Amino acid sequence: MLSWLDPLLLPAHHLIDLTAQWLPMPLVIVLLTILVRLALHPLNRATHRASLHRQRIAPQLQQVRAQHGKDPERLQRELLDLHRREGVSPAAGCLPALVQLPVIMIIYRLFSAPQIAGQTNALLHHTLLGVPMTAHLATAGAGLPVFLGLVGLSLVVAYLTMRQTRAHLVTPTPETDSPQAEVARTMNRIMPMMSFGSVFAVAVLPLGTGLYLVTSALWTLGERYAVRRLVTV
Repeated sequence: MLSWLDPLLLPAHHLIDLTAQWLPMPLVIVLLTILVRLALHPLNRATHRASLHRQRIAPQLQQVRAQHGKDPERLQRELLDLHRREGVSPAAGCLPALVQLPVIMIIYRLFSAPQIAGQTNALLHHTLLGVPMTAHLATAGAGLPVFLGLVGLSLVVAYLTMRQTRAHLVTPTPETDSPQAEVARTMNRIMPMMSFGSVFAVAVLPLGTGLYLVTSALWTLGERYAVRRLVTV
């Protein structure tokens, strides 16, 4: 299904295979994840800053919703005007996730396809503590402890991310009664739980992809903390 990526994957495949001759493949994946996240850091940093600015203008947003909640068109105009005046993008946060999705697809392909662009995939024989990078939790066999350890680490990261997200949500005041406020409350209940989606992914995807996802989630957790510290200090 992802074979159309192969022409782009072949150089990455050769580079990873070459690097793995000097370094263990798990370490190569971790270093690859760090390089990808470093490249995306300016975009993610801007997103985290925008999130903090949205929290700053939250009281104004709630006031606008309270005043114009019964007039959806007027409410939309007023919200856009407020975001424009404060220099905050209401859509910030979507782009980083969209950018990272192709990267995850590439990692998945590299550690699942028998062949890349008609050439034998040399990455498939690498292991983590004796467990093939292509293995899945359902077929781990004796490698089950490795998967359980990775899933356990993913659970811890997801829990910490959930707490971090909840601590910085913009919650409408109880007296705010509008369809938009109700949508905001619903999203506030859902968003913190979305961090556990990575746990499911680690459990069903190949080991190599799971290792990338856990490393990336750890990076996100630390990145958000660092940006918030820099902005608030």
